[in-house]
Amino acid sequence: MRTALYLRLSDEDKLKIDNLSESIKNQEIMLKDYAKEKGYEVVSIYNDEDWSGSDDTRPGFNKMLEECRKGNIDIVLCKTQSRFARDMELIEKYIHNLFHQWNVRFVTVVDRIDNMQKESRKTSQILSLTDQWYLEDTSINIRETFRAKRKEGKLTASFASYGYIKEPSNKNHLIVDKIASSIVKRIFNEYISGVGVEKIAYNLNNDNILSPYEYKLLNGSKLKIPLVKNYLNYEYIKSIGTYIVDINFTNNEDGVLYNFSCLNTINFDGKGEITIKKCSQGNLYCVVDGKLKRLNIGDTINCIDYIIFKTDKIINNHNINYQFEISLKENKAHKKYYIKVTNENIKNSNFICNIRKKFKWSSASIKKILKDEVYIGNLVQFKTTTVSYKNHTLIYNDETERIRKNNTHEPIIDENIWIQVQERLKNKTRSLKSGKIHTFSNKVYCMNCNQTFKKCGKNNEQGFSYLCCKDKINKWNYCDNKKYINEEVLYNFVLNKINELLTKYYDEDYINELYKKDILKEQNKELIEIENEIDFINNKLNKKDLYFKKLYDDYNNGIIEKREFSILISNYRDDYEKLKNRIKTLENSRDNNNSLKQFDSSLYKKIDNLSIDLVDTFISKILIGKYNNNSRNLKIIWNF
Repeated sequence: MRTALYLRLSDEDKLKIDNLSESIKNQEIMLKDYAKEKGYEVVSIYNDEDWSGSDDTRPGFNKMLEECRKGNIDIVLCKTQSRFARDMELIEKYIHNLFHQWNVRFVTVVDRIDNMQKESRKTSQILSLTDQWYLEDTSINIRETFRAKRKEGKLTASFASYGYIKEPSNKNHLIVDKIASSIVKRIFNEYISGVGVEKIAYNLNNDNILSPYEYKLLNGSKLKIPLVKNYLNYEYIKSIGTYIVDINFTNNEDGVLYNFSCLNTINFDGKGEITIKKCSQGNLYCVVDGKLKRLNIGDTINCIDYIIFKTDKIINNHNINYQFEISLKENKAHKKYYIKVTNENIKNSNFICNIRKKFKWSSASIKKILKDEVYIGNLVQFKTTTVSYKNHTLIYNDETERIRKNNTHEPIIDENIWIQVQERLKNKTRSLKSGKIHTFSNKVYCMNCNQTFKKCGKNNEQGFSYLCCKDKINKWNYCDNKKYINEEVLYNFVLNKINELLTKYYDEDYINELYKKDILKEQNKELIEIENEIDFINNKLNKKDLYFKKLYDDYNNGIIEKREFSILISNYRDDYEKLKNRIKTLENSRDNNNSLKQFDSSLYKKIDNLSIDLVDTFISKILIGKYNNNSRNLKIIWNF
């Protein structure tokens, strides 16, 4: 009887006193002894460590189920039913339904479950019910424990933020990682000097600086590598980027020249590259346009419609590993990228293929670092939660629900620099190297390819320069709208169009109402922020009062000396006074915000000069058409 052993150990199991008996190694020894005693032939062992019994995405679990479905396994052997799953739905679905359809017998050593015996079904159902109750209770206890630790300023995250590592002797405390922290400082310094997030990401990738994800993996982190899919058939990858294809199989025939379709790419149109990263056994060849080409590690070829890889003759039972890096470039046609991996010509082999996204620096990863308070020594935790222990869908918690603790660890970035960065991030428009904000920032787009128009020339005496399609700047050569436009021409065109509209549709009452609406919206936002900070400071003041009372009691009881008491009282009064003054400042700001600012609507009767605020008020987009016969189409998309 072909038998598969299934082993599992999760975090909740490690909390048990008898965790040694639950270890993967001891589970394996027990199951092998039992299989030998019963005369079962062990053909495969599947292992899931650090996976919950309620998680149906376990890699070992799903590989075992696939082999069961194919008819390659007769018996699934576990220590207990809870090793297989702790979820009632999974127990019913597989043990009591699909396993019967697949003619698979499920046996446990300790609790004596056998799905081929009718009398064990009730026992199985009772065990699954108690296991589910156990998971629910464990989930509640873990959540409450984590909440208590967060309030104390202890780190509860599984992994330290980039730039830090967990202190070896105290996993709830962060210490500075010298290598990664230097990159964090570089990011902040470049951004504060005026470099954009996209450019920072480009520079880091160009300098071969490992992304946070890859850096953690290199340093032994147990981060789970997210797979796009474990598949052999057609699938598509929507987004551009870099992907790693891992191919593993074991040959079972002597002296056979293996020939298999490794990559069948559709819709690439030359917008992708394949780089050979690893080749563990034999030589690798590629058939391109009918010609045989030998490939070495590091060689790069263009993505084409069909590629066949061949290996030299290989000795029996050798493990063969190939790894390819696929880089997908700009995809303006929005085609679906297809990748096919097949093993049609590999006989009697255990063929595995995984495709995973390679994580590089991006504007999103840069922004995440720039916004994180961890770099000024503060911990902000409980940003997200899950629906339940069974449903792992992330829910983003409101700011008021997040748990903040200041000064919990050594900062990497000065607080003043961090505040300046946040102010710049709030401003969605980009500033030029001179510090001046472009009047049409993020407003001008190409009518052909919908790319933004960027600065492509020097400023003249009046401060105007030239704008051209982003496609021309980056030399992508997908758009034929290459002719630049003089910013002064665009400026006068927009100014005239706005004044034409004002002449035709000017309505003083409507403009006043519109202004009031926008101002009130902004005021309400500011008032909420002020009230939240006032509440936060009042909580601090209450804690200071309790601290003072305890300090006074300790002095009266002789726990602290008079000199020490005087110093502590002096510090207390200084902090208390600062907080009180901050409260007064905030209350004044609140009172000022409650009064509506005066507005002269006549200013909009005729406009002499354009400003960023004015352009943002009136215009959604400005479309620049192709230059043809000494003219080009210009179109304004209004906000109304």
